[in-house]
Amino acid sequence: MKTEDIKAFTPKEKSLYEKDKRYKTAYKQYDKYFLFIERALNLLKPAGCLGYIVPSKFMKVGAAKGLRGLIANNAYLKTLISFGAHQIFADKSTYTCIIVLEKSEHDNFKYSEVSDFISWRVRNVNAYKFCNRASTAINSDTWVLCTDELLPLLKAVTAHSKPLGDIVGDDYIFNGIQTSANKIYVFVPASESRTTYTFRAFDGNEYEVEKAITKPYFKTIQGADAMSTYRTFRPNARVFFPYKKGNDGHLQLIPLATIQRRYPLFYAFLMAAKPELNKASRDIQPKPTIADEWYRYGRHQSLEACEIKEKMIVGVLAQADKYAIDNNGTLVSSGGTAGYCLVSIPSDSPYSIYYIQAILGSIQGEWLASLYGEIFRGGYIARGTKVLKQIPIREIDFTNPNERNVHDNIVNRQKRLIELGDKISKVAKNRRSLIPLQRQFDSLKQEQQNVINMLYGMTNDEVSLIPKIKELYAAD
Repeated sequence: MKTEDIKAFTPKEKSLYEKDKRYKTAYKQYDKYFLFIERALNLLKPAGCLGYIVPSKFMKVGAAKGLRGLIANNAYLKTLISFGAHQIFADKSTYTCIIVLEKSEHDNFKYSEVSDFISWRVRNVNAYKFCNRASTAINSDTWVLCTDELLPLLKAVTAHSKPLGDIVGDDYIFNGIQTSANKIYVFVPASESRTTYTFRAFDGNEYEVEKAITKPYFKTIQGADAMSTYRTFRPNARVFFPYKKGNDGHLQLIPLATIQRRYPLFYAFLMAAKPELNKASRDIQPKPTIADEWYRYGRHQSLEACEIKEKMIVGVLAQADKYAIDNNGTLVSSGGTAGYCLVSIPSDSPYSIYYIQAILGSIQGEWLASLYGEIFRGGYIARGTKVLKQIPIREIDFTNPNERNVHDNIVNRQKRLIELGDKISKVAKNRRSLIPLQRQFDSLKQEQQNVINMLYGMTNDEVSLIPKIKELYAAD
């Protein structure tokens, strides 16, 4: 920012800036540089310019909604240069961009993506490619931008699409549970009887508890048993669930006296865990209205939604193939980028959850996830509820027999891929059995992708131009 572009302040105006005034960009879990940009804009005189290199995530994250609105609503954006996967600063894993703002309205702004950073750094003229975008193309929502070369592809995958939130309804895309004490509530049974589980608890002691007070749960693991799009999803733990449906059909906390009477083993465990569960650091919200609610989950969110029998479980921070279909009523935890979110289908919807899974897991779906979600090193994409609700899904005209058949064929093929994935897992150590199954799986998966390509009206050559995020952002 040039000093001559800073407007002069009267002593009265100066005193106002020195006071602790709330910034418009201070929204949710904002980053400090949001405020820095807002402050700089306030200091600029009309038509003054500023240029910063900043983390590019402000274009996508929910906390930057205020900053995006400030820039877009005033049409201040003049130039935006994205460095994509390039690491600009040594020993810093940060994805950055250069943003140039001018304090006057612009009908258009210039956008560029640096593909060859070395050539760009030495000012090779061929490395400087800009495209013009209308200022109306951005607002306070996620900025979805791409180059002129990729724009026809983006138009192809969005032409007959609607956001997933519109397809299934925003209420059907939700977070997992939040116990605020997983080390106590979640356990892996060591043994079981017809009515009870035995397990080793957080305090090192062994307890026996009633099965009826627990629900299936998925605990994050790595390796061959990790969650996958192409394997039957199975819970691998249990979680205590001290809730029951009331007369109004909504879940209510089971009173402690009832637990003591109906689930004496669980009651004994709760008493042992009370010092931990009663800690103020658990910060139960909303605040308990009576003293004996200390065993409540930390948040009441998604309790009823998580009980839905058929749903898709999505790893919030994941690479491809992390859309698993659950048919067990499994509960999962939310929690920033480390948790899970879920997608279900309304009972009166003609769409199958397997169709949604196939589209999200396609090359087109993965690219769209990267355009709407924040990308991390290694090709991991943050795809929480905010991102999932925005991702465009190819609509199906169910009154058209041809389109309905395409939908049903994709669904059936997706189920066959999962069946093959299960078979592959079982013979993973038997190379003789594995190789033909893997070939069959790869062939069927490519067939699925080809059908999805045709659904979008795209040739295989066009699809080959879609950026491979996992490769571009691979860790060194």
